[in-house]
Amino acid sequence: MKMNIEFLDPSNAAVEIPKTDAYLKSAQIIGEKLNALNLPNQQHNSFVKDLLEHTEIARQEAFLSGFSMGFSMALDLAKEAKK
Repeated sequence: MKMNIEFLDPSNAAVEIPKTDAYLKSAQIIGEKLNALNLPNQQHNSFVKDLLEHTEIARQEAFLSGFSMGFSMALDLAKEAKK
């Protein structure tokens, strides 16, 4: 069985990855520790920018890895069901 999924406008297709309470609590703890370092504004802002970019990349890669693993498992189950 083939299934085609078409979006009206593929450029607007997106999956939102929600931020859990655990994620937000962790971010708050990191923010408090960073503020306690009392860095000059430029260093602070640069570090926060880099940390946010890193976090976004990590969240996207984690999502894609999970999606890939789930898809692979679904294919394996479908193959087993055909036997």
